[in-house]
Amino acid sequence: MVTRQYHPFVVSAIVQEQAAQVSEDLAALAEPHRLLMLRQLRRGPRTAGYLARALDITPSLASHHLALLERADLVQRRRIGTYICYAANTAKVRALHERLGRMAGATGAAGEHAAALASEPC
Repeated sequence: MVTRQYHPFVVSAIVQEQAAQVSEDLAALAEPHRLLMLRQLRRGPRTAGYLARALDITPSLASHHLALLERADLVQRRRIGTYICYAANTAKVRALHERLGRMAGATGAAGEHAAALASEPC
């Protein structure tokens, strides 16, 4: 019978879930038009028509991309009269940036275990 020892660096279920969520959020941004839309929305709320003209795409394609960004909660919309204005959900974008930094080891406690890994060959 082989006994499995707990290894202190096994990826926990919580971290796996966090990785899945970051990956899902990044998938919403993994298209140049959507990333450029968020860049445009840094300057303030815009209509789909404005974004379509700014990115030189059709209004229906702009609406499609905005719907995906909204579903990922990276963009919020608000009706003003006959217009629908879209704005970046800066809190969500900032949180995604922070989670990605922690996940990839750019921020947080990732380096704290470096000394313990010194016995490993790589």
